[in-house]
Amino acid sequence: MKMFKSLSQLPRIVSPFQKSYSTDLISLVGIPRVKITKGQNRYLLVNIHTHGFTKYGRVIVRGADVDNHLTVFDSILEELEPQGICAKILGGGRILNEADSKKMKIYGTSRTFGSADHTRTRNILHSWTTYKDFKITVKN
Repeated sequence: MKMFKSLSQLPRIVSPFQKSYSTDLISLVGIPRVKITKGQNRYLLVNIHTHGFTKYGRVIVRGADVDNHLTVFDSILEELEPQGICAKILGGGRILNEADSKKMKIYGTSRTFGSADHTRTRNILHSWTTYKDFKITVKN
């Protein structure tokens, strides 16, 4: 009889584990960490998470050769919202991507979203296989 009582409590014990290891979290892995173009980029550092799971996020870098950071933000939302992924902007700046000479310069700030942590951006870029061999300088 004691065994049946302890088995009846099993759903309450297992339920929190099901919530924190949901298959929805796997969808973040399919999102590339870096998307930038060659040349001058306005970029945003973004924390993404599945709706309802703010504790389990991932930081990505998105940039493009556009007039303002809001255009980059709009493209991020177009990419992520259909998948049910939420985005929180951590800041922005500029990236000068000289792909031919394998150099990058990260600098500046976004008037709309504030300054990003450029050192964190550099670390994310170095972790990406395309930019692993690049010489990346940061100017605050």
